[in-house]
Amino acid sequence: MVLEFWATWCSPCVASLPHLNQMVASLDPAKFQFISIDDEDPKAVERFLTRKKTSGWVGTDTSGRVFARYGITSRPTTVIVDGSGKVVAVTEIDAVSTADLEAVARGKHVAFKAVSAITEVRVPASAIARGPLFAVSVSKASPHATMSVVNHPPTGTDVLGETADGLMTDVFNAFGKRYVLKDTLPEGRYDLRVSAAGVPQGVVDAVVQQAVLAALHLQIEPKTVTKRVYILRATDASKRLLSPSASTHAVKRGYWHGIYILMNGTMDDLAYVLATGLENPVVNQTGIDGTYDARFKVSGDDVDSLNAVLGKTLGLELVPGGEEMPITVLEVERAPTKTTP
Repeated sequence: MVLEFWATWCSPCVASLPHLNQMVASLDPAKFQFISIDDEDPKAVERFLTRKKTSGWVGTDTSGRVFARYGITSRPTTVIVDGSGKVVAVTEIDAVSTADLEAVARGKHVAFKAVSAITEVRVPASAIARGPLFAVSVSKASPHATMSVVNHPPTGTDVLGETADGLMTDVFNAFGKRYVLKDTLPEGRYDLRVSAAGVPQGVVDAVVQQAVLAALHLQIEPKTVTKRVYILRATDASKRLLSPSASTHAVKRGYWHGIYILMNGTMDDLAYVLATGLENPVVNQTGIDGTYDARFKVSGDDVDSLNAVLGKTLGLELVPGGEEMPITVLEVERAPTKTTP
């Protein structure tokens, strides 16, 4: 992922747009995401985008938290993040090539040019086709908030009155043992507001994760551990209890505090959902094709409790496998505080 910190009035930023656009056009969008982040009023950014072509995705950071999270003090500044979420370079977009980014994607080390101070000069915004725009904000909730509420306005999602633990769980889809806490999480409740109509979910997720980390003053480090594999198998009751999905929507799969949800999903999708709740790898060996709907709640967090519900509702069972597989956990700690001399 390439994060480009810029401004409509920054002449070097505007001058670098053709190079940025060329790289976006040359690389596979499924593998490389380009997000340009501006801290101006969204209306000013929208006006600029109606006249000046900017490829990739554009987001606004009016709170300045994302800029602060990455220590951005000059523009343009380019932050390159690899597939594991690690920042591998802070540089300038004109010093980056498509070959460099492809090398990073292959896990290769690239010696990028260090970012230099840029004199920010206001220039008139010139014109092009309007690009997509989204906004994310995280703020302290009302002191009277005692529970979380989720709203779904037409352009996004609002999570209001949520705890730090709840926000981290929501945006990283990590539960229980998927966290390794090196520090206590901040107290209090927070409001998360996301406006992202028409923006790919993967892009939104990445920006929201960084916004939440910045607001909570946290940093994460993915760690790989090995855990026992469970096998998902069919039983004699499977054909009787499983009903093919009648949904025409895209697959939906999720887990939330004991509630398992599958819509128009395959048995592989179900294995993914079960693995999320069980916090162990699950391999589908049911031999069942097709797509299905399922929604059930499990009171316990152990495999026996899950099996009791699986057998009764879907005619499926989980059995221990004979091997272990790697999974990723998140090591969470407070971000270092930057001091000014």
